[in-house]
Amino acid sequence: MSEQTGHGVSRRAFLVQSGVVAGGAVLSGLGGPAAAGDQADELPRRVLGRTGVSLTTFTLGTAPSGFTKPHDVKNVANCVNAALELGVNAIDTAPAYDIAEEGIGLALGNRRKDVFLSSKVLADDVPKAEKILANSLRLLKTDYLDLVYFHQVGDRDVERALLPNGVYTWLLKQKKAGKVRFVGISIHNRPEKAIGLLESGEVDALLTVVNFVDRHTYHFEDNILPIARKHNTGIVAMKVFGGARKSRYADPNCPAQLDAQYLESAVRYALSTEGVATLNIGAHNADQVRKDVEMVKRFRPLSQEESAQLASLGKELSREWGTHFGPLAGGASLQYTYHV
Repeated sequence: MSEQTGHGVSRRAFLVQSGVVAGGAVLSGLGGPAAAGDQADELPRRVLGRTGVSLTTFTLGTAPSGFTKPHDVKNVANCVNAALELGVNAIDTAPAYDIAEEGIGLALGNRRKDVFLSSKVLADDVPKAEKILANSLRLLKTDYLDLVYFHQVGDRDVERALLPNGVYTWLLKQKKAGKVRFVGISIHNRPEKAIGLLESGEVDALLTVVNFVDRHTYHFEDNILPIARKHNTGIVAMKVFGGARKSRYADPNCPAQLDAQYLESAVRYALSTEGVATLNIGAHNADQVRKDVEMVKRFRPLSQEESAQLASLGKELSREWGTHFGPLAGGASLQYTYHV
C-alpha cells in the first residue's frame, strides 16, 4: 500500500506530479550524489558571522554518538578522530548528550587548539549554569570553550535570562572572563523567543533548525534568520535531516527523519540558505561521519527549479511531520522535553 499524503494522494504520485521523481530516478540532482569530478579535496570553509572565525561547512554533532546504547566513549572518540582526519575543525556537544563530552575530552588531547569547540548551558538560574559550565570544562579537558549556547531558547524565560542576575547576562560575563570566546543561542521551537535576544545585539551565533521541510512549519528562515543576518550573527544549521526518526538517538541504527534519498538535497538546501556558515550534523559512528562529510564536500547550490521542487516536497512532508520540535507559540514552559 502506498503512503498517503495529507490530501489522500500517494507520496509517489505527488512526487511524480511535482517532477521530483520519474521512473524510479531522482531528477535535477535532488537526493542523488554529484558526479565524482565535483568532489573537492578539502572541506570548504565559511566565516561564522561576527565571530570572524573560519569554520568548515561541516560541524561534527555529537548527540547521536553520545546517546548511542550501549554507551562507549571510544565510539565518540572515533567519531571525533574521523572528523579531524577529514579536515573538520568544528565540534559541537552538550552536557545532556550522555557521554559525548567525555568522549571528546578523550579524543582531543593536544589537538584542542585546532578545534572550534562548542557546548551548551541549559539552565534558568546562575548557580545551575555555573555547575554545568564547570563540569563541561572538566569533561572536555579544556580551560575554555570557543562557543557556549544558551540552550533551547524556545522553552526558556528569555526576559528573566536577560536580567542583571539572569543566565544570559552571566554567560556574557564568562566571555569577558575568558572562559568562553563567544556566546550564542539555540532554538528549536517558538521562533518568537529568539527575537529579543537577537535584537539585543549580544548574540554571536545562532544554532537553529534549517531544513526544507520544517521551514514550512517553524519559518525560522523567514522570520528569524533575517534578524540574525542584520546583526551579523553567525548562523549554524542544525536538524538538517530533521533529526533522528522519532528522536530515537540512542538506537545506533535509527534513520534520519528525512528519507535517505533526500539527504543530499537537505545538505544543498541548508548550505544554499543565506547566512548559513556550517551544518551541525550528528553521527552515530565514524562511518556515518565520513559519509556525511562527503555529502557536504559535494555541495553545489540549488537551481531555481530544484528549489521549487524542494519547496513542494517540503510542504507535503511538513503536514506529516507537524510540530515535532515543540509548539510554534505560547508561553515557554520550564517543564519541557529535552531537545537535542
